[in-house]
Amino acid sequence: MKPRIGIIGGGIYGTKMLSVYSAAHKKGEIELVCLADIKEKILKEQEKKFSVKGYLDYKEMIRKENLDGVAVVTPDYLHREIALEVANQGIHMLVQKPLDLSVKGALEMVETAKENNVMLYVDFHKRFDPVHIQLKKDIEEGKIGKVQYGYIWAENRIVLPTVWFKEWAMNSSPAWFLGIHWFDLIFWLLKQKPIKIYATSNKDKLVKLGIDTIDSIQVKIEFENGANFSVDCSWILPNSFSERVNQGIRIVGSDGIWEIDSQNRGALYCNEEEQQTIVPNFYSMTKREDPINGTIFSGYVVESMQFFIKLITMLKRGVALNDLQGYYPSGEEAVVSTQIAEAAHRSAERREIIDLKKE
Repeated sequence: MKPRIGIIGGGIYGTKMLSVYSAAHKKGEIELVCLADIKEKILKEQEKKFSVKGYLDYKEMIRKENLDGVAVVTPDYLHREIALEVANQGIHMLVQKPLDLSVKGALEMVETAKENNVMLYVDFHKRFDPVHIQLKKDIEEGKIGKVQYGYIWAENRIVLPTVWFKEWAMNSSPAWFLGIHWFDLIFWLLKQKPIKIYATSNKDKLVKLGIDTIDSIQVKIEFENGANFSVDCSWILPNSFSERVNQGIRIVGSDGIWEIDSQNRGALYCNEEEQQTIVPNFYSMTKREDPINGTIFSGYVVESMQFFIKLITMLKRGVALNDLQGYYPSGEEAVVSTQIAEAAHRSAERREIIDLKKE
């Protein structure tokens, strides 16, 4: 029997999730059953587009639909309450990053999932990027020696906090929205926990535009093995910038170096309709038409979503949840990136180093 899947949140990223899972439904891999969203207009549009049953109340949805899995695709600060309800109903879940905006909340989510023996899968799709996978392999095989330091830049156009997420940007930041991916990636690459955090931030432009959040944050992280990483995050790039996201990573070890421009993958286009030069990242998400299955999606963003389906299918066929530990981005692992982000904000506010070992 195919897994029954529901989605909570039908906005911008929720639409991507609906597109991928609708394609999986058409291929016979899952049964995409329902969607919950608090906005009736969005709900009606998505019901029609994806042929799903809509609910304004997610609690009603998960109690009525006998679901095997739920994807939580809501604004960051709403994840915890929803995830706790899903877990207490005994349903496996995919939760978007960050897990929560506090370590306390994240730990509560992890503990509740454990108590109910449900999967808490966090959608850290950077782990599925083939270039990052090769980088991890080289680190594990010692090809660049001991990692000593690294640098990451993660930037968004200003359209995100001022238009796309204007309703809730004040409850987030470039570190929570964008940097969290990279905090997790460093942890995944190094297999080391952070011990000290120091950060500075700038709060100016967005406040003047009526959005009470920081423009940018600069984070320095020291890990257990002595490696140090700097992560610069912002979401105030001009809307005329060549793409919505600008991001990359540079790592130096005792015996080697890796440099990855995670945005500019070698493609560029410009046309009269766009009125600007675009540097697309087709590694992340692209689509093509199949004569039998219709629209087929691919890319590392898609693979992360699809892997959740694979795991739910395995669980439905009798595989034990414990046997899957270590094969996916878990809630326990996501606590680490939450810890980094939370400490970074405290450090920037206090202008002091946060020693995580003393907390």
